[in-house]
Amino acid sequence: MTTAYTTRGRKYHLDPRCPLMLNGEHLWDFDAEDYLHIAGSYRREDPNPQHAAMRGKLPCLHCVPPEARTFPPLYGQTFGHEPVVSFTDGRALNRVCARCTTNTPTGVWGVRWPCTSAVVLGLASRPTTA
Repeated sequence: MTTAYTTRGRKYHLDPRCPLMLNGEHLWDFDAEDYLHIAGSYRREDPNPQHAAMRGKLPCLHCVPPEARTFPPLYGQTFGHEPVVSFTDGRALNRVCARCTTNTPTGVWGVRWPCTSAVVLGLASRPTTA
C-alpha cells in the first residue's frame, strides 16, 4: 500500500519530501494563529491515494506518476452538457448542448455548442460524437 500525504491544499502527494508540498505548507504557516514554522505541521496521512481522492484531492503532477494517479469521483463529469444535433437559430442540423435548452412558444430550442457551462467545465475541447 502506498501512503498519500495531504495538507490544506488541493493535492495529494506520494513523496513525503515533495518540494511542492513543502512549499505549500510554508505558505499556510502564516495563516495559523500561533504562526508555526514547521513543515508538516498540517500534514495528514491517508492509507492510499483512493482515500485522498475520495476527500476531493487531486494528484500532484510532480511526485505522483501517471499510472498511480487517482481522481475524485466527480472529476471530469459533464453534468449533461454534451453536444447533440438539433435545431438552433431556426436552422436544423447544428450542434447544441443537450442540457442547455430554451423553451419557447414555438418549441424547444438548443443553445449552440459549446455552451458557457461546457467552456467552464473544460468540455469544449473534447472530441464530439455529434
